[in-house]
Amino acid sequence: MILVLWLIIGQLNLNFMKIKHFFLLLLVISFIPNICRASEMVFIPASHTVQKGDLVKIGLYLNTGEDRINAAGGKLIFSSDYLSVSNISFNNSVLNFWPEQPHLDANGTISFSGVTPGGFDGSSPNFLFSVVFRAVKDGKADLLLKDAVALKDDGAGTASDLNTGHGSIVITAQSSSPNSDNSAKLLAEIDPKNDKELPESFTPLIGSNPSIFDGKYFLVFTTNDKQSGIDHYEVQESKNKSVKDDAWIRAESPYLLLDQTLHSFVFVRAFDKAQNIRLETMPPLYPQKFYQSVEFWVIIIAVCSVLLFLKRKLIFVHK
Repeated sequence: MILVLWLIIGQLNLNFMKIKHFFLLLLVISFIPNICRASEMVFIPASHTVQKGDLVKIGLYLNTGEDRINAAGGKLIFSSDYLSVSNISFNNSVLNFWPEQPHLDANGTISFSGVTPGGFDGSSPNFLFSVVFRAVKDGKADLLLKDAVALKDDGAGTASDLNTGHGSIVITAQSSSPNSDNSAKLLAEIDPKNDKELPESFTPLIGSNPSIFDGKYFLVFTTNDKQSGIDHYEVQESKNKSVKDDAWIRAESPYLLLDQTLHSFVFVRAFDKAQNIRLETMPPLYPQKFYQSVEFWVIIIAVCSVLLFLKRKLIFVHK
C-alpha cells in the first residue's frame, strides 16, 4: 500500500518531495521486520589478524530472530592450508545434547548437530561452540558454514529462515617478537595439565520418545568443564549400589538403557581432558520389591533345602 501511494504521487508530478520522502522511509521501515525475523548463525569475531604460529579463538553463535529454536547443525569449513585445529569446546553451549558433538570430521571440516529440549531464544547471540586454531601459514584463511540449519521449537521441527555469516583470519609473517599475550593465554587455557578441577555436577535423566530407540527408555546426560573441556562419558547399570571397575561402557547421550524395567542403579561418570572424573549416581526409577531380588530367592531356596535336609534326618533317626 505504501509503495502504491508513493508511485501515485510520482505519476501525478505533485511537488510533494517531503511527502514522497516520508513514504519512501515508511517503505524501507516496512521491510525491516522481515529482515529481523530471520535467524542468523555467525562467527564472533568475524575477522581476526594473527601472526604465523599464534593461536586464535573463534566462536560460533546463533541469533534466533523472532523464532524459538531447539536444534541446530551444520559444517564449519575452514582453510586447512592456513589453519590447524588445536581445541574444540562446547562448554556452556546453549545446545544441551549432541547427537553429533562438534568434531573434526575431515580435513578442513568441523561437523556438529545439537538439541535443546524446550528450545531457546533471546536478543543476545547464543553460544554454540568455539574453536581454537593455530595459524600455520601466512595468508588469508576463510571460515564458511555449509548445510547449516536451525529448527524451530514448534513441535514439527520446521526449519527457520537462517542467514549464515562468514569469517576470515589474516595471518601475517612471524616477527622476531614472541607470541602475543592472547595466544599465550589460549595455550594455557587448552593445556590439560593446568586443569585440576572436576567437571561440574550434573543430573542424569531417563526418558522415552517414539522417535528415539523405538520408544525404549534411554538416559540423557551432559555437563561442562570450564578448563580443559569434557573428553567422554561412561555408563554402568547395576542391581547393587556399588560400581565394578570392569563394567563401565563408554557412552554418548542419549544412551539406550540395558535394563528396560528400570530396576537398576545407573552410574554415569564424566571425564575431562585432564582425566578428572565426576561420578553421578541415579537410583532405580522403579525399585525392586524385596521378593523380586535374586538374593531373596537364593536365601529362600537355601532355607528350604536346610529344612528339607533336617526333616529327612529326623525321620531317619525316628526309624
